[in-house]
Amino acid sequence: METKSISLIIGVLLFGFLGHKNPFFCLIKSSYAYDSFEKVEPILQKKLKKKLEALFDPNIDYKKFSGRMTDRDKVGDILKVFTENKNIKFFRPGDPLEFRLPNQSNLLCRGFIKIVEKNYLTLYVKNLFSCFKKGEYLRRGSQMAFYSPILEERIKDAGLYRVILLRKKEEYWNQLNKMNQFIWTYDQKKIKVSSRYDKRIVNLESKKRKELDILLGKKRDQILLQKEIVKKIETLDNDLNFYRIDRYEPELDRWHLDQDLGLPVGRRPQRKKKL
Repeated sequence: METKSISLIIGVLLFGFLGHKNPFFCLIKSSYAYDSFEKVEPILQKKLKKKLEALFDPNIDYKKFSGRMTDRDKVGDILKVFTENKNIKFFRPGDPLEFRLPNQSNLLCRGFIKIVEKNYLTLYVKNLFSCFKKGEYLRRGSQMAFYSPILEERIKDAGLYRVILLRKKEEYWNQLNKMNQFIWTYDQKKIKVSSRYDKRIVNLESKKRKELDILLGKKRDQILLQKEIVKKIETLDNDLNFYRIDRYEPELDRWHLDQDLGLPVGRRPQRKKKL
C-alpha cells in the first residue's frame, strides 16, 4: 500500500509538471484513482521523455571523454588532468572513473575524483601500473581516455532538473507579466477612477480618496513583489547557466577521432640519423 501511495504522489506531481488539466485530479479523488493512474502513466513518461530529450542528446556517449595529464605528485598516485569536456562540473569528490593511456596500453586504471575545477580534474589513482608499464616515465601532456558511467547519470539528472527549472521560470514570467500589466495600466485606471468620482457630489469625495489610496497601496505591493520575482528569475538564470549541458566536441585535442589504420608506426622520439 505504501509503494502504491508513493507512486500515486509521484504521478500527481509529474502530471502537474507536464501541464495537464484538472480532470485528472478529479479522478484522483475517486476510489479508482490508482487504476486510472496506471493507464495514464505511460503517457506521462512519454511526454517527460520528449522534454528531457530536448536537453539531453541520447545519441551522444556522455560516458566517454578525453584529456591530457598536466601534473602529478612525487608519489605518482595524484594526477591533474586537462579536458575540454565542460560537463566534468557534474563530478563530485569520491566519484569513481576509469581511464587508459592510448599510447601505452589498452588496459584500464581505476581512479577517484579528488578535486573538480574548470577544465581540470584532480584524480587519485590507486595503482597506476595496472595500465602503465613499470620503469617508464609518464610525461606531462600524455593522452588519457576516460570512461565514467556515473557522469552520464549525472548529466541525465541535470537535464531533468533543467526542465523543472525552465518550468519554474515560465511560471515566474507569467506572474511578472500580470504584475507588469497592472503597473503599466495604473495611470489609466487612476484617471478612470478620478473622472468617475469627480462627477459625484461633495459627500462622495472621501470615498474617492479611499479608493485611490487602496489602488496606490496595491501598486506599491505589486512593485515590491515585482522586485522579488526579478531576483528569483536572476537566481534561476544562474542555476540554468550552471546546469547547461554542453556538447562535447574537442576543437584542439582531437587525437581520439583519428582513424586507426593498423599501419606500423615508429617509436617516438626517434634517434638522430647521421647524414
